[in-house]
Amino acid sequence: MTFAHAHLLWFLLIIPALVGLKLWVDAHGSQAERLFTAARLRPALVIGRSRWNSWLVYTLYALAMACIILAVAQPRWGEEKLEIPDKGRNVFIAIDTSRSMLARDVQPDRLTRARLAAHDLVMELTGERVGLLAFAGRAYLQAPLTTDHDAIIESLLAFDHTIIEWGGSNLTDLLDVTLRAIKTLPKSNYALVIFSDGGDADANLVPYIQRLTAAGVIVVTVGVGTEGGTLIPNPEVEGDYIRDEAGNVVRSQLQSAVLQQLAAATGGRFLKLGVQPLNRNTIQPVLDRLTEQQSANRQTSRPIERFAWPLGLGIILLMLAWILSALPRPAARPVMLALAAAAFAPPPSAEAASVHEMFASIFTHKGPTPDEAREALANHSLERARDLYEKLLDQKGYDTAARQELLYGLATTEHELTNYDGSVKNFSEVLHTQDKPLRARAHRGIGHTLYDQGARGLQQQPKITIQRWTDALHHLDAALELEPDNKDVKENRDHVAKMLDQLRQAMKQMEEQQQQGQQGQKGQKGQKGQKGEEGEGDDEGNAGQEGSDPNGQGDPKEPKDGKGEKKEADDGIGGKDAKELPKGRLQAADGDKEGQKGSQGQKPGEGEGGEEEKKMAKGDPSDQRNPRTGYTPGEAEGIIRQYMDEITAPLTNRYHTPPVNKKDW
Repeated sequence: MTFAHAHLLWFLLIIPALVGLKLWVDAHGSQAERLFTAARLRPALVIGRSRWNSWLVYTLYALAMACIILAVAQPRWGEEKLEIPDKGRNVFIAIDTSRSMLARDVQPDRLTRARLAAHDLVMELTGERVGLLAFAGRAYLQAPLTTDHDAIIESLLAFDHTIIEWGGSNLTDLLDVTLRAIKTLPKSNYALVIFSDGGDADANLVPYIQRLTAAGVIVVTVGVGTEGGTLIPNPEVEGDYIRDEAGNVVRSQLQSAVLQQLAAATGGRFLKLGVQPLNRNTIQPVLDRLTEQQSANRQTSRPIERFAWPLGLGIILLMLAWILSALPRPAARPVMLALAAAAFAPPPSAEAASVHEMFASIFTHKGPTPDEAREALANHSLERARDLYEKLLDQKGYDTAARQELLYGLATTEHELTNYDGSVKNFSEVLHTQDKPLRARAHRGIGHTLYDQGARGLQQQPKITIQRWTDALHHLDAALELEPDNKDVKENRDHVAKMLDQLRQAMKQMEEQQQQGQQGQKGQKGQKGQKGEEGEGDDEGNAGQEGSDPNGQGDPKEPKDGKGEKKEADDGIGGKDAKELPKGRLQAADGDKEGQKGSQGQKPGEGEGGEEEKKMAKGDPSDQRNPRTGYTPGEAEGIIRQYMDEITAPLTNRYHTPPVNKKDW
C-alpha cells in the first residue's frame, strides 16, 4: 500500500497529543472536584458522564480524526490496466557529447548544464512525443519518439563524453540520422532541439538543410558556452588539458555562427543557454506550428485509490461518538457499552481486516524504498546502494516482478563494484522473469559483466578470457533475439565478437611462434653431424656432387678453421645460398653455418658466432629469433600483451577511432 501524500501522515502525531491532553484534564478536574465538594455530597451535586463513557466518546472522536487524515493522504493498493492514446507533437532533443563539452566556462561544465536543461525541457513537454539523440563525431538515436518521458530521462542520465567514441562535433551526421529516423514515421512535421557549443562552418550542411525543410523539420539550436571560451580538461590525465596534434593546449569557444545558420534556414530560433530560461514557453511558438501525431494506444497501469474506506469509517465513528455524547448523562447504558465494544471487536470480513492492516502499517517502522536504492545507484553511492538493495530483498512484501527488478538493480551495483561473480549470479536469477524487456536487459548485463571480467584477467589467464568472452557473446546474442531492433546491443555484440576473434588469432600466432622456436632449437642441435648436405644440389655448391668421385670428394673440402673462399660465399640467411633456397628452407638457412661446419666435423661454438651458438646449444629459447617474424618468443609475447591492453578497454570508454576533421574535442 502506498500514499499519494505520505507527508500528511505526520498529522497522526496529533492523536497521542490529544490523548495526553485528555489525561491531564481529567487529572486536574478530579482534583478540583475533590476540593470543592464533600465526598458524601458529591454524588448528588456532581452530575455528568461516567469516566468510561467519557473516554469512549473521546476515543471515537480521535479515531475518526485519524481516519480522515488517512483519507486525505489518499491510500492506494492494487493496480488497474489502462489504454492511453499515444499522441502528441514530435520533438527530438540532441545533445553534443564531444570532449569540448567538458569545458567549464559554464558551471559545472557544458555537458552537465546541457543535460540539466534538457531534463527540464522534457519535464515541461507533458503529453508530447519526445526522442533523444547523442552526437559527437558520429550521431546515434538513443531513444525513439515516445510519450514515456521516464525512459527518456533515464537515457539522458547516462550521457557522458564516453558514450560516443568518435571525437568532434559532426552536425551533418546528426541531421542525416534525424532524417533517417523520421523517414519510417507517418508524414508529419517535427522539431529538433540541439544543445551544442557549435563548430566550424561546413558547406555540407546546405543539402541537409534543404532536406530538413522539405521534411518539415524546424530546428531550435541552443548554444552552450561563452564566446571567450576556456581550456578543456583532459578526462584521461588528471590536471592536464586537451592538446592538438602539435601539442598545443586547445581553447574551446562557443561557435554560434553555424548554429544560427541552421536555425534561421529551417524557420527555428537560436537560444543561448544561461541568458534566458529554457522551458515550454521558450519554444512554444515552434510547438504551435507542429501538428499532433497519433499512433497505437499504449497500455499502462495506475494504482487504485482507496481513500473511500478510511473516509467512510471515519464518518461512522463520528456518528457513533455523536450519538453516545447525546445520550442522557447520569448513567452509562450497558446497551451502548455493548455496541461500542462490538464496534472495536475484530471485523469478520476480509475487507474490514484490510482496514485493520492499514492502521497497523501506519505505526510500523518504514524501511528503505526501491526509489532510494535507485537514487543511490544513480549517484554512484555504490556501497549504500548495495546495502539498500540487500535490505529490500530481505523484506517479504514484494511480488515476483518487483523482486526481479530489485535483483537487477543489485546485479548492476555489483558490476559497478567489480564484484563480477555476484553480478553474474543476480543477473542469472533475473533471467527467469516473464518480462521480455527485463530478460533482455539481464542478458545484456551478463554479457557486459563477463566481457569486463575477461578483460580484467586477460594478461594472466587468456584462455579463461576466451571462455568468458564466448559466454558473453552468447548472452548478447540472446538479448539481440529479444530486442532485434536495439542498435546498442548489436554494436556491443559485434565488438565482443571482433575482440574474441582477435584474441584467438593472437593466441594461435603465439603458440605457433613457440612451436617454431622449439623446432628451431631442435634443428640447431640436429645440424651436428648432418652429412646429407654434401652434394644435395647443384645450386648450393658447398661440397662436390655425389658420384663425381668414388670417395665423394669431387671438390676440395672447406678448411676446418672456417676460413677460405667457401665461407665468404655462404653467410647464413644473408648469403648467396639463402636466396637460392626453396620455400620452407629458411629455417635451415638459419642453421647453415652449423650444418656446414657439422658436416665437416667442426663442433658448434667454434669459429665466428661461437657465443651465440653456445646459447642455442644450451637450449635458451628466449634468444632464438623466428625467421618469419623477426622476433624472439619473449618479444612477441610482449607485443601481443601490449596490443591486447589497447583493444580490451570497456565497451563505452574508448577513443581509438579517428576523429572528425582531425579533431577529437
